[in-house]
Amino acid sequence: MLRAAYIRFKQLLPRSVRNALSRVNQGLFARRTIERKYGTWFDVDWRKKFRTMPDADWIAAYDAVWQHHHNNCTDETDAAMIITALGGAPHHDSTEQDAKKNAHVQNAHVQSVLEVGCGAGSLAIAMAQAGFRVTCVDVSSEALRKAAHRAQTLAVQGEQTIKHDITWKQGFAEALPFPDKSFDAITCCHTLEHVRDLQTTVQELKRVARMRIVVVVPRQEYRLYAENYHTQFFSTPDQLSSAFGLPRSETRELNYVGRDNEFQDEALLYIGYVE
Repeated sequence: MLRAAYIRFKQLLPRSVRNALSRVNQGLFARRTIERKYGTWFDVDWRKKFRTMPDADWIAAYDAVWQHHHNNCTDETDAAMIITALGGAPHHDSTEQDAKKNAHVQNAHVQSVLEVGCGAGSLAIAMAQAGFRVTCVDVSSEALRKAAHRAQTLAVQGEQTIKHDITWKQGFAEALPFPDKSFDAITCCHTLEHVRDLQTTVQELKRVARMRIVVVVPRQEYRLYAENYHTQFFSTPDQLSSAFGLPRSETRELNYVGRDNEFQDEALLYIGYVE
């Protein structure tokens, strides 16, 4: 409640005032505040070193995040919005071969989805319940363990009705372990802001997608010290759409202030159509 009120108050201020207050906070308080809140497991200097970190250290850092902190940036409303962006629930009488044949058709139905950065698995499970064939990739083995356990628990409790099992794989977004055009659609929600190399990641998403790419990122400007491991920043819709450079796309502005999920601020939804 207090957090949402604070965010609403900030949004009422002119952007120049917000930036000035942020610079003061960054210079005087932010680093020590984060250290006191999270302790030694959180790398407060992440933005200074992420580009040169070995893969093993990168994986260990995100495993620590998932061991100490439950971060569920998407909820049921987000899942419904993303499924709509995918074109709605798939036709169950369609085969994968049909989808491949019709991939060039503008209104062809998405059947298979790769989720890049699945986290705790909430979106993956929702998409599987909607009837999509879902494959998930995440850099963190701990995140994948939690996601798979969650999916299995829901199935045992009878709360998960899905047609296809979810496939879980470990890997980096910059080097997706799949052949070209492997999936009808890609979802990358609250993940693109975490990648090491934006250009390489975008090329990988476009490489493995047959029909469309759906992305959700926070709308924010660069800050050296923050309570996250964000490495890429999108302050305007044009920055996000330009990163992909697809001839056909749409970008929407979202406002999560007052929501119950982990992320409570402005965000951007991008839908890119792969030719």
